[in-house]
Amino acid sequence: MNLQDHTTERFLNQHKTIKSYIDDLPPEAIYSRLSADKFSIHETIAYLTRYHHVFIYRLKSIIKEVNPFFEIYKPDYDPEFGFSCAKSTGSLLHEMYRLREEICALLEKADEECASRVGTHAVLGRMTISQWTEFFLLHESTQLFKIFKLAGSFWSMKTEQHSNVIHLPRLTNYLDELAV
Repeated sequence: MNLQDHTTERFLNQHKTIKSYIDDLPPEAIYSRLSADKFSIHETIAYLTRYHHVFIYRLKSIIKEVNPFFEIYKPDYDPEFGFSCAKSTGSLLHEMYRLREEICALLEKADEECASRVGTHAVLGRMTISQWTEFFLLHESTQLFKIFKLAGSFWSMKTEQHSNVIHLPRLTNYLDELAV
């Protein structure tokens, strides 16, 4: 499929920024919710990983069916989301990288005829595969910004709230090895 070069570049690399956002964080910063009603960093990564599965399903449906309809994805109604949350952050990143490659292969296989195929989103309406890919990237970037803000918020909290946190630089290859 012929996506625009800048879209392809973002699709190949955008998700890789997560590692730089969380590299120096202790586990309590990744796994703890800073607000009871908002996802933790780990839960947001689980959500992004799970959404890769949802996107693959949607792409395959658009390729096989005539204008399939998709509701808004809500993790609260997805029984698989709990299983994603139960995984470690490293394994989620590894899975996300693998799924990203799978999506890339799926998009590469889609010929020009598939490019004109559409699927309808409950809120965003009718979109081509190219538009669905752009939506995926925009949605992902919103989640990446949430992770970025949560990581910064952890360190900006009052010192006494995490005075028992030992800040050690992480082994740089640890997540790389799991996420590649």
